[in-house]
Amino acid sequence: MPSSANPELVVLQETCRAITRLRDEATARSLAEMVVRRYANLTQANDDEAKRSFFGFLIREFAPDPTAVTAAIAAYQHAPDATTAHNLWTASEAPRLDLFRSINLADDGIHTLLTMRADALRLRDDAIAPAERDLAYLLSSWFNRGFLELRAIDWKTPAETLEKLIEYEAVHEIRGWDDLRRRLEHDRRCYGFFHPSLPAEPLIFVEIALVHDLATHIEAVIDAPVPNEDLADPDGAHPADTAIFYSITNCQSGLRGIPLGDFLLKQVTDELQRTVPSLRQFSTLSPVPGLRRWVDDEGMHVDSSTGGLQRLTAEYLLQAKRGDEPRDAVARFHLRNGARLEQINVGGDPSPKGEAESFGVLVNYLYDPDQLAENHEAYINEFRVAHAPAVGALLDAGRSKPPDS
Repeated sequence: MPSSANPELVVLQETCRAITRLRDEATARSLAEMVVRRYANLTQANDDEAKRSFFGFLIREFAPDPTAVTAAIAAYQHAPDATTAHNLWTASEAPRLDLFRSINLADDGIHTLLTMRADALRLRDDAIAPAERDLAYLLSSWFNRGFLELRAIDWKTPAETLEKLIEYEAVHEIRGWDDLRRRLEHDRRCYGFFHPSLPAEPLIFVEIALVHDLATHIEAVIDAPVPNEDLADPDGAHPADTAIFYSITNCQSGLRGIPLGDFLLKQVTDELQRTVPSLRQFSTLSPVPGLRRWVDDEGMHVDSSTGGLQRLTAEYLLQAKRGDEPRDAVARFHLRNGARLEQINVGGDPSPKGEAESFGVLVNYLYDPDQLAENHEAYINEFRVAHAPAVGALLDAGRSKPPDS
């Protein structure tokens, strides 16, 4: 059936038209509920063609009025003041923004808008990009840090939310309820950001291990036995001195590109300093997901010895660039936050995924509260990659070479 003849799509489009003609909020909300249901039906049917048609409809019928924009530009050029600037801004705003705001009034409306943006990103169609950008504009305001709630997640957290952790975990798979319970024991911490409109849905969460010294192997973190003593007790025999952020998961693909993780780690670090006073250092145990792809792209020979893989990883993280920034997405995230590349751990992740992505290498990014601001400024202003001297010294020990021709 052509998408234009799809009855779900036809009703969805007509409902959107009706919403924009209304001034009565109660009726608009009722129609918004219908939009939520109809779009959910398209999702349940996996009807990407209908969704593509729907986004095209939004672009065509809910675009700014060119005549009004041209008149507003002329008025601003004639008298450039605050009033004409505001009028130009108003004329330039696409009517679909008001449609999205109306949809947000519905129960589960915010979830529908997140799904819409995730779909627009997934479809990768330049023709519908304006609708995606409009959604990103609104969502970045509605998911501003001031609206988010940091929550500790433990075994007493409602099962509905715990199930989401198992579903969303993207770095190190949670292998069922027993594995989840181990990750929430007394030597572990888990925190997430939540939004009032999605009370059971984590937007992003971080898993933390309380340990002694830097962790270098993920198996030693995930599969470690539960200690008998409380490592969070500052008066205990061996209190933890290090917090390891070993998994950070963005749960909502509709929020891609909207920064949440930097706020999360900074606030969690503050919370851990307050609640576990014995902690002296805060570090990640992070993947290097683009390492093998870079090696393949460059046609490099790989020295698989420990020293060879350490040098290779140092070269990748310190010298391989995407524009002015490091090529590796995980590195960009932590370096923008002010972290320092502290240590390279060969064999840190021997899983098939770890070997396929990075030859099993994991790295530590150190979050030193006293250096975060300085490192952040150096990175933002000069793209300087903060790193431990031992990491920099690896570059002097030899470079990876392309294969002999």
